[in-house]
Amino acid sequence: METPDPDACLNDVAWCRRIAVLVGFTLAAAAWVGWATGVDRLTRINPSWPQMMPWTALWLAALSAAILTQSGHPSRGRVRAGRGFALVVGALAVVTLVEYATGRSPSGLDQVWFGDAVRASQQTWPGRPSPQTAWSVLLLAAAAALIRVDRGTRVVWPACMAAGGAIPFVTVGAYLFNAVALVGYSPSTGQALMTAFALLLLAAATSLARADRFPVAWLLARPDRRSLLRLAGILAGFPIVVALSRPVFLGLGLGEHAEWTFSVLLGALIVGAVTFYFSQREQQLLIAKELISKERADAEVRYRILAENAVDIVVHLRDREIAWISPSVEAALGRPPQGWTGSDFNRHIHPRDVETVIAALRRVAAGEAVLQRFRVRSVDGDYHWVEGHGKPYVDAEGNTDGLIAAVRVVDDQVEAEQRLERLARFDTLTGLVNRAEAIDRLASALEQGQPPGTYVGVLFCDVDHFKEINDTCGHGIGDFVLATLAARIRGSVRRGDTVGRTGGDEILVLLPGVRSIDELGQVAEKIRCRAAEPIHVSGKTFSATLSIGATLALPGDSVDTITARADAAMYQAKLGDRNTVVQN
Repeated sequence: METPDPDACLNDVAWCRRIAVLVGFTLAAAAWVGWATGVDRLTRINPSWPQMMPWTALWLAALSAAILTQSGHPSRGRVRAGRGFALVVGALAVVTLVEYATGRSPSGLDQVWFGDAVRASQQTWPGRPSPQTAWSVLLLAAAAALIRVDRGTRVVWPACMAAGGAIPFVTVGAYLFNAVALVGYSPSTGQALMTAFALLLLAAATSLARADRFPVAWLLARPDRRSLLRLAGILAGFPIVVALSRPVFLGLGLGEHAEWTFSVLLGALIVGAVTFYFSQREQQLLIAKELISKERADAEVRYRILAENAVDIVVHLRDREIAWISPSVEAALGRPPQGWTGSDFNRHIHPRDVETVIAALRRVAAGEAVLQRFRVRSVDGDYHWVEGHGKPYVDAEGNTDGLIAAVRVVDDQVEAEQRLERLARFDTLTGLVNRAEAIDRLASALEQGQPPGTYVGVLFCDVDHFKEINDTCGHGIGDFVLATLAARIRGSVRRGDTVGRTGGDEILVLLPGVRSIDELGQVAEKIRCRAAEPIHVSGKTFSATLSIGATLALPGDSVDTITARADAAMYQAKLGDRNTVVQN
């Protein structure tokens, strides 16, 4: 699987962040303009729903500024300004919550702007944001204030964003399904749909402001992030389709219960069709990758035959100076021979390869024939991989006069080798390392040793009744279930741990630095519980569980000994009740 350009990924993150902040700010500005001009539709979507209050709009605009000023590579002044915006908004939210809790009348600040208009709204406290909005804003303000705080925020920062987005998430769902009572709507406490949507956007923008933190960093590090985003979009699309189709079926004259039935059926049909399309597309991509791999291997063989029987460039070096070079250099590297002759050969070499080339030239000077791969700069400034076969040059009189080298451009060969190397180390279905790579990492961990008091923990996981899933629902569903379980296991361990697919439905987990078998058991239990969560695909729900064998690598243990012990513990779990962890 090819790794996307990291810079392109960060650009996408920055673009999404700007869009989220812009839309959130636009909603707040629209509400403010609506109050100023008396255009009610700018303050709410439906005349029977709550309005976005002026103070709420001000809070959202300030939060947008707090996020935007701290995004990218901000100066200290921008960070202080953004943090100040967030703290002021948080303080105002606290004051609002205290007034609701104590039952005291508002101080009159809620009617500073557009007093006549807000009093006409017939709310108990006319311009005051609702308690739901105040809680959400308080949590998001805390998250915005912590955007550039690195110490002690690993858990607090994402927790504030998640908690701050929970209330508006439920609010949006309640409006979509006409269940406003679920969010405690009343003339005094209702949260506007525009407010909820803007808060969700600002929660997303806060998360995207730090691409090096969870959850954005976790998502960007995953090779299957596109599949995860598509899956999230499909899951989010189902309730939206159901909610939007209900009015249509009501307009057709269907009864209350019938319109729900037809809406759910339509949503399931659309989601199922989209899921099937992407599933087939993934299968086609996997097949295409296999074909490309085979074609690359065949092309490599053909290229090797051609490369070994043809010479692209011939160069004569004398004391590292180019004395002569063949005319073919112009077609290969874009500069005529006279542009090379008389120049220092090292000047055209990639800086990281200069030492390697100098060492190779010394070996040639000592009378040795050398084959060396390095990078040479072409006329356009790009570097190309070349393979040079050098040997001492003996003139017609038998005198050694520098060296002669046959050089050929091997960019395609290097690219093919790099692709094959990646395919040789990773499993194409799950994105995990394959068996060979996992075993090599285990052997390396055993050779390096562990700090005193720590061990290498090994977990051997096997999917319970996986054959039944394949036989009953097909290999497409089985592959999806296996990929989902692999992602859950990967998400349950540390970044430095190794999760590898060793074959079929068996997954090996390596955990260096484990202090005890109890600690290893806790990690295994976490994986088991996470894996047992329901899996939704194609309108169906599956419950796939794991039988896990756990063991610690003891001093003197070999790779075979450790894996056999973990495997035996796993089979002991399989022979019992399954969906359990057995320590050995």
